Amino acid sequence: MALLPKKNFSGIDISEIRKMNALAKADTINLGIGQLPNNLPTEVKNRGIDGFNNGITRYTSNQGMVELREEIAKYHSKKTGKEISPDQVVITNGAEGALWNILYTYLEPDDEVLIPEIAFSVYETIPKLQGAKCVRYNLHNVETKITDKTKFIIINSPCNPTGEIISIKDLQNLCDLAQKYDFYIISDEIYSELYFDGLEPASAYTYSDRVIIVDGISKRAAATGLRIGWTVSLESITKPMVVANQYIATCAPSISQYAAISSLNGESDNFLKEIREDLQEKRDYAYSILSSIPGVEVSKSRGSFYIFPNISKFGDSRLIAKRILDEENVLTIPGIAFGPQGDSYIRISFAVEMNKLKEALEKIASLLNNWSKYES
Repeated sequence: MALLPKKNFSGIDISEIRKMNALAKADTINLGIGQLPNNLPTEVKNRGIDGFNNGITRYTSNQGMVELREEIAKYHSKKTGKEISPDQVVITNGAEGALWNILYTYLEPDDEVLIPEIAFSVYETIPKLQGAKCVRYNLHNVETKITDKTKFIIINSPCNPTGEIISIKDLQNLCDLAQKYDFYIISDEIYSELYFDGLEPASAYTYSDRVIIVDGISKRAAATGLRIGWTVSLESITKPMVVANQYIATCAPSISQYAAISSLNGESDNFLKEIREDLQEKRDYAYSILSSIPGVEVSKSRGSFYIFPNISKFGDSRLIAKRILDEENVLTIPGIAFGPQGDSYIRISFAVEMNKLKEALEKIASLLNNWSKYES
């Protein structure tokens, strides 16, 4: 008998993001990758080196290193205005590990998870792998999508791929709905420190205990490879996830946990300030170029490091992204990667060196300005 994946794998494949990135050549200008081009903050790097030198290479507790959980609790207490203890924190292998841990622990087959109409692909794939159903929503119709099977609603602010930030009014409304209909909110806040124009995003946890925060150091500390994420929730919700974390991963990497302390205790705040200023300048430049192209509609990103232009007047997103790659050697991500409603867009990451960003956007502008399909 052939060994086959379980039925929940049906229709699930490597993400469109990874497929596109696999097409990049050595000299491709990559505007598709979701990470900062910067090196680690010096403080984080040096603490990691100290950890190796001092033998911090053993298992930690399944819940995570207590010193790191203390810093995370302080950070989210300040951010939410609530008193959060280290016992409410679980350290995971990145933010995706945190999502997996929550959904593995709490989803039953046939539960429903509400995910944004345009959203990071793992919000759909992980629930499906658990046998659950995903229902897409937008903030204007969310209540009409809720049923008695709704277990979670996932929110992401700032959003990958749109760069949008959810307003306090909308957060409060979602929290009211969670109470009214007895579901929980998974709040992915991985980009929460990357915001522009001084508009720091709020956390849904401020307004309700029916919230599980997902966060990590990947984006704020240019540390995607260290694989440190976490969840914050009521202790009663946290405890079963500690058990799950043991059997999923044992614990997150000890050296990475130790290094991550310096990304939260204030030592690397200057790095983060400089990153925000740098990204805002690149955001402004990307917006100025894209908004000048006839046929392109684009909004200014308010956070993350993505901008999401509507290119539907030229064709579907795979066609556009593939032609940009083939003809200009610039990699972007087709918006279909983020759901059917995304097919009118491409995702562009401006988290690259400014000279590469300028070259890439000039090439995209030249191609679209001379697009024969649009001109006809």
